[in-house]
Amino acid sequence: MLANIIVLDETIANQIAAGEVVERPVSVVKELVENSLDAGAQRISVELTQGGITGIKVVDNGCGMSAQDAALCFQRHATSKIRRPEDLNRINTLGFRGEALPSIAAVARVTLTTRTAGELGGTAVRIEAGQIKEIAAVGCPVGTTVEVTDLFFNTPARRKFLKSVAAETGQISDLLAKLALARPDVRFELRSGNRILFVSPGSGSLKDAAAVILGAANLNSMLEVNCQGELLAVKGLISKPVLTRASRQYQNFFINGRYIRSSLFSNVLQQAYENQIPGGRFPVAVLHLTIDPAQVDVNVHPTKMEVRLAREKEVLDELTAALIKPLQSTGAIGGLWENMPARRHERQATPSLAGSVYSEQRAAGEPAPPAAANRQTEQQHVAAEKSGGAINSRQLHFALPLKSNPSMPPVEQTERITEKQQDRADSSENILLEQQKDYRPAVFFPALTPTGLLPPTYVLAYGEGGLYIIDQHAAHERVLYEKYLQQLQQEVVAQMLLTPVPLEIPPHEAQLTVRHILDFNKLGFIVEHFGGDTFLLRGIPPQAAQAPGEIFMDLLALLQESPSRQIDMSLVIDRLAASMACREAVKAGKNLGSLEIKALLSGLAGCRQPFTCPHGRPTLIQISHEELNKRFKR
Repeated sequence: MLANIIVLDETIANQIAAGEVVERPVSVVKELVENSLDAGAQRISVELTQGGITGIKVVDNGCGMSAQDAALCFQRHATSKIRRPEDLNRINTLGFRGEALPSIAAVARVTLTTRTAGELGGTAVRIEAGQIKEIAAVGCPVGTTVEVTDLFFNTPARRKFLKSVAAETGQISDLLAKLALARPDVRFELRSGNRILFVSPGSGSLKDAAAVILGAANLNSMLEVNCQGELLAVKGLISKPVLTRASRQYQNFFINGRYIRSSLFSNVLQQAYENQIPGGRFPVAVLHLTIDPAQVDVNVHPTKMEVRLAREKEVLDELTAALIKPLQSTGAIGGLWENMPARRHERQATPSLAGSVYSEQRAAGEPAPPAAANRQTEQQHVAAEKSGGAINSRQLHFALPLKSNPSMPPVEQTERITEKQQDRADSSENILLEQQKDYRPAVFFPALTPTGLLPPTYVLAYGEGGLYIIDQHAAHERVLYEKYLQQLQQEVVAQMLLTPVPLEIPPHEAQLTVRHILDFNKLGFIVEHFGGDTFLLRGIPPQAAQAPGEIFMDLLALLQESPSRQIDMSLVIDRLAASMACREAVKAGKNLGSLEIKALLSGLAGCRQPFTCPHGRPTLIQISHEELNKRFKR
């Protein structure tokens, strides 16, 4: 009887092993460039022929190898980065498996030329399909050059699945861009034929590298992250809420200098922007995380692009805190031109490789105006008020400017408004004038002095950062959202209705309603099954008095999105608060009075996240003094 199990010969075994490491040309470039970085290279050049399918050449100025090491490096599991089993617990290099060069050599023709600084001459090793053909002494500069030709020439089944030249080149370009963000101190260059496709500055500044890769205009819409925790140090750049993309492709995470793919980190980043960006949009990020190597397992996948964390929850908590901090600063307020993509090209400049171009820009916003300018503006407003109002409200639809001290907290400004300044609007019908004394600002909010209205939706105000334009509906929606969210998270006392509200609920939603009746009670909705498809809404939370039936149906729709038996009540409460706030917020077109504007700004200043509405739209945008001077050619 013939044996069914056989021992594969070395050639087939090497080709199978190569398939785990070398999937396409970008895999070759990744392994070779990572070896160059581990060798201490400061300049790395990659040259492609036909997208790397027929030729890849990687040149570096690293430490190089001796003649003996050059011959040994093509053997399986030969590495200079692991000496003993304990080293696997603290990986500090990008490559460590000792499989890259032999795997590449098993499916291509490879020539390695290398020299160390202590040798007069170098060594050239030529290998084909895993077999060393020649080892010779040559003259060459210090460093290493690896030429890979005819990739997959001996495995045609894999070669036929390669994509077009443009697609393969694009993959390699994307890889080098990520490596340039990982190591801004290294100059990377990518060539295809006689064309230079990509060059990174190599200045050591992350902002310089980001300006080349993300664009100088986009760099102006990024916030700096710099936080040191107990387990984690975080440095990098994240976008203001105004700068988003349709996918997570522009999110770059690095752990101890290694680029990784992590759905955990992406989810944490998305949660940090909760209620600050619209649904289906994703922030841009370049984040460097430094963690004790003993707490990170990078030996999860052959490509080393996935990791495990020993203390995952604690690390994620520290990352969340580090990301939220810059998003709660005034630097997160979008400018006028950032919110107008059609005009963004007006701000673009040729990216400079000098660090001073970007290092002088303030991540927290534009420079503050001179104090004298503020005083002059204040005096003009006071003089206009004393003279009886020098502004034609019919022509400009402006409310009269109110005397206010920009340095005084907005809440105090509201309390000092006199009865003589009461607007003609009926305050009994306007919930804008409700005092939110329980609110305390969790972020620094600019002290704003309202100057008027821009019908039908916008409030104009000035502060030390320049001119601010506030969307009255979005701002009031944020104020009400945080108020209702706070109330719904506590025990809600239902308000019983004199006349129950009948609800006709389709059969497929009726079962869901019955299942979650107790959950509804916790939120203040007292529901009773009347029979058939009819339910009676007998009690509601006080905040839902204006449209109880509609709000309950919104709540039911939220449960439809997650119909499991154990619903995420925190998500339901959040969405319910947003729905209630949207319904009750002051609408566009309502002409607000001076007291109402003051109360709106005061409430917004007390919000935990005042810069966006619950749906992610900005509540206010800023036009800096610098931008105004530029537009007026001053």
